Amino acid sequence: MKKSFQILNSYEYKNQFLPDVNKTVLYDNSKLQLYRIENYLKRIKIPVPPYRTTFNFLIFITKGYVIQQIEDENYKIECGEIINVKQGSITRTHELSQDAEGFYLIYENEIITSISLSTQDLMFFSSDPFIKIPQSSHSWMIKIFELLEEELHTESPLQETCNAVFTAILSKIIALTTHSPLTLAREMEITHRFRELLQKQYKEHKDVFFYAWQLNISGSYLNKCVKKATGKPPKQWIHEVCILQSKILLKDLGHDISDVANILDFQSLSHFSRIFKKITGQSPSAFCTEIKK
Repeated sequence: MKKSFQILNSYEYKNQFLPDVNKTVLYDNSKLQLYRIENYLKRIKIPVPPYRTTFNFLIFITKGYVIQQIEDENYKIECGEIINVKQGSITRTHELSQDAEGFYLIYENEIITSISLSTQDLMFFSSDPFIKIPQSSHSWMIKIFELLEEELHTESPLQETCNAVFTAILSKIIALTTHSPLTLAREMEITHRFRELLQKQYKEHKDVFFYAWQLNISGSYLNKCVKKATGKPPKQWIHEVCILQSKILLKDLGHDISDVANILDFQSLSHFSRIFKKITGQSPSAFCTEIKK
């Protein structure tokens, strides 16, 4: 059977995709890392197969562009734009312009839990990954990234200083994104936690009550919160995440339909086909025929 998506830590990512990276960078396993795109990603092996990471990363472009896939959508990030790729997301780099410049910022989940963010701010991590920085903030954003770069690359970087500068970067980015009304804070918090669990366990667990039990709430309350926050019940989210993964497996990794049903642990091929058609409006075989045209 063909392989599924690789789950890569920062060392494995560098070792597999960045052939010219120096040993200092290769073996850096810090929870917070910052590199220049023009030095770090310039020789990346394209086409990059889709993968997942054990870390989060931001790409901030100051010149040229990068095309980055997140799940089944491609984003073209140009000057003054940022893409935030969450841990566990299916992603890959499709293209870098010859003149691409900017910053590649790796941050582990431990960094997020070690800094002070409000419940409202945490919603950033379940929002649109694409952020456009206003022209008036370009210079400030570049300077703050340079400040973090300078501290991280000293001989003995101070973790408290690095965390403080990273918090400033994150706070600025969050301030430039759309906030949900405060009245939705509780519903959004539960929805965020549900979606975090779902990304990790959608293969093995497709029952809403499993996630409610994990969150120590009732199934009806989980249903109410998720539907109020997103307009869709949790069961639909479960199906959509599974079918999204199946489309990537079929399109990008070339699996057979029966393989995909097995990888995603559906009860049967017919059950998978029924859910696939319910979500996409077409059968898996019709989808496969379409992508081969």
